[in-house]
Amino acid sequence: MKVAYYPGCATHGLSKDVDIATKRVAEVLGIELVEVEDWNCCGGGFLDEKDEEAHVALNLRNLSNVEKMGLDKMVTPCSVCLGSHRLATYKYNENKDLRKRVNKRIEGTSINYNNKATAEHLVWVLVRDVGIETIKNHITKQLTGLKVGSYYGCQMLRPEQIMGFELSFKPHSLQDLISVTGATPVPFPMMTACCGFPLMGSNPKGGLKLAFNVLNSAKTSGADIMIHPCSLCHLQLDTLQDKVKSEFKVSWTLPAIYVTQLLGLSFGLSPEELGIGNYAKEILKQKGVI
Repeated sequence: MKVAYYPGCATHGLSKDVDIATKRVAEVLGIELVEVEDWNCCGGGFLDEKDEEAHVALNLRNLSNVEKMGLDKMVTPCSVCLGSHRLATYKYNENKDLRKRVNKRIEGTSINYNNKATAEHLVWVLVRDVGIETIKNHITKQLTGLKVGSYYGCQMLRPEQIMGFELSFKPHSLQDLISVTGATPVPFPMMTACCGFPLMGSNPKGGLKLAFNVLNSAKTSGADIMIHPCSLCHLQLDTLQDKVKSEFKVSWTLPAIYVTQLLGLSFGLSPEELGIGNYAKEILKQKGVI
């Protein structure tokens, strides 16, 4: 399977471990990830509110480049990047006035989008295109005894008419991926709530409270560790563990690792190969996974 790969800014930067694990797991599964040529930031979460035309145009540019590569599927490991591209194409196709303004704005540029390439989440490709049975055939290590919280976040699922992969109020894709590794999936009340990352620039205390709400919900539901599908959720839920402990006076940590990091462990890859951090390593050692 050959697909265009759009890492996005966070995955190429502070969430580099997401990129590392995704490429290693793709290699094991025989997925050829071809990075989108000369990709640009999607502007997700801010540009669409500031300049709607520019937001649509920038996302169409990435998809236009995918079409020039002769591919029709652009896979991203980041839910925000996913939502940004799918929102942009939805608006472009459904809003005639906006489409006219965007076309005028991109006239004379290299952007030539023919509505053939679509943005897809990596989780969707794993579950739908690769398939659970194929993934199962590559597992060499059962993660028995590990209880894993399934955190979807808000942008991989909603709005349903734009995402269109599974029911936003009753998702199961991450539980399916957890189960195939031999670990025990732990759904929890806040598993589709926002992690708080969008607030960290304007209201960091509020953003940190949302992160705590998610982590605490998973912890009190019995999770040892959590998986997630987003590079920005990774920054919020994993790298802020110490801040959460300090701000909310808790003694526990609940490491949040990317979905391909969990799959990679079940494929027999080491934590170092997958870029897994120290907090997660400690839990994995305690549970006998590594």
